Amino acid sequence: MLCDFLKKWTCSAESCADPYEARRRTLSLSVVEGGVWSFMAGFGDAFISPFAIFLKAGNRAIALLSTMPVLLGAVSQMFGASVTDRLGRRRDVIVPLVTVQGLAFLPLFLLPMMFPSFGVAAVILCAGLSVICGHAATPAWMSLMGDVVPESGRGDYFGRRGRVIILLVFVSTMSAGGVLSYMQHISRVATGFAILFSVACIARLISARLLARHYDPPYRPTREQYFSLWDFLRRMPRSNFAKFALFFALMTGASNVAGPFFNVYMLRDLQWSYAQFTVSTATFLITQFVLVRWWGRIGDRHGNRVVLVTTSLLLPVPPVLWTLSTNYFFLLGVQVIAGMAWSGFSIGAQNFMYDAVSPGKRARISAYSSVLNGVFTLVGGTLLGAWLANSLPSAYRLGSFSAAFISPLPGVFIVSAFLRALVAAVFLPLFREVRETERIHPVALLLRLSGSDILTGFIWQTVLRLNPPKGRAVKLGKQGE
Repeated sequence: MLCDFLKKWTCSAESCADPYEARRRTLSLSVVEGGVWSFMAGFGDAFISPFAIFLKAGNRAIALLSTMPVLLGAVSQMFGASVTDRLGRRRDVIVPLVTVQGLAFLPLFLLPMMFPSFGVAAVILCAGLSVICGHAATPAWMSLMGDVVPESGRGDYFGRRGRVIILLVFVSTMSAGGVLSYMQHISRVATGFAILFSVACIARLISARLLARHYDPPYRPTREQYFSLWDFLRRMPRSNFAKFALFFALMTGASNVAGPFFNVYMLRDLQWSYAQFTVSTATFLITQFVLVRWWGRIGDRHGNRVVLVTTSLLLPVPPVLWTLSTNYFFLLGVQVIAGMAWSGFSIGAQNFMYDAVSPGKRARISAYSSVLNGVFTLVGGTLLGAWLANSLPSAYRLGSFSAAFISPLPGVFIVSAFLRALVAAVFLPLFREVRETERIHPVALLLRLSGSDILTGFIWQTVLRLNPPKGRAVKLGKQGE
C-alpha cells in the first residue's frame, strides 16, 4: 500500500498527457517536498553553528557562518538565474543543485572527524557549498512554481504549503534538539551530530527526488526579457516592482538591526533556560502556523499590498514591547504579535512578486531582489546592529526622564523599531497593487486579525482536514503553455 502511494506521487508529471493533471499533481508534490525539506532545515541548517561551537570555533568563524548565506546566497541566485534562462529547463537546474546541497552534509561532518585540525574550516567550506547550491536553485524553483500555481488561489496554496513547512520545521528542530540532548547525556555528542546531518542529507535527497517529478511547463525567455542588475536598479524610479523590492530589502535590513540580538538578549541578559527559550521559539512558530494560510487568503481576495501595509504597521511593535518588561509571559505575548506580523509579511511579499512579475522575468527578478536583501541585511545586522550593540549605553536620561535597561540591547531594539516605521511610512506609498481586488482598509484588517475570524477559520479548516468533503480538489485556472 505504501509503495502504491509513493508510486502515485513520484511518477513523472510528464507522463500525464493533460497539463491540467500534471499541474494538479505538482501542486500536491510540492507540499510533500516542502515538508521533506523541513527536515533538512530542522536537523541540518539549524545545527551547523552549534556543531562549529562543539569544534571550538572562534567568534569570527561563528560570525562568518551567520553572514555567509547572505553573501553567497545573493551571488549564487544571480548565477542560478543566468543558467536557468540559458538552459530553458528549470527542473534540470533545480535537481542537480539540491542533490549536491544534500550531499554536502556528509563531508560537513566527516571531514572534521578525519582531520580535526582543519575541522572548523571544513565546516565553513561545506556549509558554503550547501548555501551556494540551495540559493542557486531558488530562482528556477520560484519561476517554475509561478507557472504551475494558478493566480486565483496563489495565496491560499502557498499559505497551506507554508503551514506544513512551519509545523515540520518546528517538529524536526525539537526532535533534533532532543536527539542531541540525549547524546550529550550519554557523552556521545559527535554521534548525535552524525545522526542529525545524516537525516538532513537523506531528507534533501528525497526532496530532490520529488522535485525531479515536478511538471516543468515550457520556459522560453526572450532576449527582450533580459536585463542586467544595473538595468534593474536604474528602473527603480519608474518600475512598480523595483520600488517594492527596495521597500522589502530596506524593511529586511531595518529588522536585522535587532534580529540577530534577540536570542542573545533572551539567553545572556534575561538568563532564560533552554526550556524557556524553546517555548518562546515554539510560540512564534505556532502563531505563524495558525495565521499563514489566513494571510494568503486575504492576499487572494484583497491583494497582497494591503497585507504588506497591515503587517508593516505591526512590525515596529514587537521590538518596542521587548524593552517594556522582562516578564516571561508578557514576552511570550510579544512573540505572538511578532508571529502575526512576520507570517503575513513574508507570504505577502512572496506573492506580490508572483503577481507583479511576468513569468519570463521571475528567475532573474528573484536573484536581483536577493542581492538587494543581502546588501541591506549586511548593512543592518553586521554593520549598524553590531555597532549599536557595542556603542549604546544601557541607561538614558533626558531632563527628568530616565530609563535603565539590563544591557544596551533594548536600545538596539528601539532603533530597529524606528527604522521599520520609517521604511513603511516612506516606501509603502510608492508602489501599488497590480491586481483588481476587493478593497479593504488596513485598520479593518487589523480588527479582523484581533477578532475571532482567524480562530474560527482555523477550527473549520481543521474539521475539514479531519473529515474532508467528497470531491474536494485544487482549483486550477487556465494558463497558457
